[in-house]
Order: sequence, then C-alpha cells, then structure tokens
Amino acid sequence: MAIVIVTGASRGIGAEITRGLAAKGHTVYAGLRDPEGPHRLVGADGDIRPVRLDVTSDSDALEVAERALGESGRIDALVNNAGVAWFAPAEETSETVLRTTFETNFFGAVRATRAVLPAMRTQRSGRIVMISTLAAATGLPLESAYCASKSALEAFAESLRHETSRFGVDVAVVEPGITEGGLSTSTPDPEATADSVYDPLLEHTHAYYDAAQAELESPQLVVDAVLSIVDGTAEGFRFRLGAIAPLIEQIALASDADADAMLHEALGIGWWGAGESPPTTR
Repeated sequence: MAIVIVTGASRGIGAEITRGLAAKGHTVYAGLRDPEGPHRLVGADGDIRPVRLDVTSDSDALEVAERALGESGRIDALVNNAGVAWFAPAEETSETVLRTTFETNFFGAVRATRAVLPAMRTQRSGRIVMISTLAAATGLPLESAYCASKSALEAFAESLRHETSRFGVDVAVVEPGITEGGLSTSTPDPEATADSVYDPLLEHTHAYYDAAQAELESPQLVVDAVLSIVDGTAEGFRFRLGAIAPLIEQIALASDADADAMLHEALGIGWWGAGESPPTTR
C-alpha cells in the first residue's frame, strides 16, 4: 500500500480523497492548517495521520515530508488539493485576493512538490497529482485569479513531468467540473468595488452557480481518478472529469470565435458581450 500526502484535507474534495485513499488501505498524511480544529476526517476508516500543513509555509511542507519519511520510510504519492477561490472582475480583483490565490493554489503546490521530490528521486518512484479544474482550459469570467493560478499550475506540471520521468516520478493533473465540496460556492472578493459596472454580470453569475448547486457532481469522480493514479492503474497525464468535460474538450479545439460562442451559451452570458441587459425570468 502507498504512503500518500494530501494537502487541503480538512473538508470538501480533500477530505473525500483522504477518506477514499485510507479506505483502500493506503497510509495518508492528511494536511490540515489546524489539526486540532474541526475537520471531516474524524471517525474515518483506515490509517489517516493528521498533520499540520499550511501550504503557504515552507517549513510545514518540509516537516510533513520529513515526518512521512521518518515514520514510513518513503513517500509514494502527493496529492496537491489545497485551493482557494473568489469571485471578482479582473479589473477590480484586490491585490490581497490575487496574491492569496496564487500563494495557495500555485506556490503552495510547488512547495509541497519540491518538499517530496528528493525522496521520490532517491527511491526512483512516486506520483504527484495536481487537483486543478476544467476552468483552467478556458478561463471563466469573474474567476481570473483562480483560473490563472490553476493554468499556471498545469503549465508547471507539464514541465515537471518531463523533468522527473527519468527518475520514475509520474505527474498527473485532475480537472473536476462543478463538484460537491469543490469551490463552486466561492465568495465575493471582500475588497470588491461597491456599485461596480460589472454588477449585472456578478448577479447573473451568482444566480448561475446558485442554480448549479442542485446538480453538483459527486466528489467520488475525483476520488476514483486519484485512486487509479496512485494505484498505477490509470494511464495519461490529464484527467478531465464530469458531464461538461466533453464541452471543454470541444472548446479547447475550437477557433476563438466558436470557443467564445460555446462558452457564452453554456454560461448564458451572450447578452453581456453584446452590451445588452440580462435576460429576465418570470
């Protein structure tokens, strides 16, 4: 069975991944910003070892890697799941939100990855999984910081996999859609501009995501993908999940004009680019 480190394991998809791995017999070092605080791992089956891991801390990442090596003798897999997101127009996104998003979603994953790589290189085996998003392939309005951070993470992973293949270390990217326990309920930027010119788009987008809550996809899709990667039964680099994955594939291959049309139709925002008022519902 594998020795796995999971970041952002306190709730949501991270907690489900941790529970799923442990239930299959893997030993999981569950990264929590506050191991003594409330989290969803209490009472879970299997060998789950809560550890303090704030991915914005260099020392936390190194200490977790050292503990796993000291107790278990190896690190077989790292799942970079920790993430944050806010809604805000790119023009009005605060520097605080922009920097916090990248510090967690991108640099946090880089920190954890660099902490485990020496051990994986030495043992000449390992798997690094980046939990990204389908939105990394397209970019979504009002989520520029989040999409940019995940796109950067995927580019980092693309480069990394070529460098580490020599040492038997595999890298994979998992792209969920709108998933229960994910970041689809992201909150507005706390420093957002009041009475913004983007308010109609913000109101429409909040309503869109509120409606989407009734059709959230199961986090088990993500758990199953991670399990197959950690077990070595999955082949490939990028794993796009869920009902809208085929649409994202089409958008990625389409011309710019066609891609815009498909995305605008999916989100119901054609009126915005056309300079019109949002449609009303009765």
